[in-house]
Amino acid sequence: MQPVADLLREALRNGDEQGRAQIRGQHLPEDLMADLVKQTYRYALEHASGDPADGWLTFREGIEPWWREAADLTDDEFGRLFHLRTDVVRRLTEQRLAYRRHPRSVVLHVRRDAT
Repeated sequence: MQPVADLLREALRNGDEQGRAQIRGQHLPEDLMADLVKQTYRYALEHASGDPADGWLTFREGIEPWWREAADLTDDEFGRLFHLRTDVVRRLTEQRLAYRRHPRSVVLHVRRDAT
């Protein structure tokens, strides 16, 4: 698995090749999207806290600061990936590994994979 910085840079390259101003999960090869989802899940789980009595931990710092720092993204670069972050969270929600109480919330609730 590649570092998240490499994955984000690859997503930007894919977007450039396709002439896309906004890059969404559907614009990326499935293996790239799957790796980005896995990396984001692992990071959120490692940095989450709280009492997992109900199985859920809270990741408060948000995905944006991590992605920006890890890949040294400019404001414009992150702006192009902004909706990709939503697609990653949607995929984690579909896999029942994460959820947000509100769609615009930075706080992400994550749980350990039961499998």
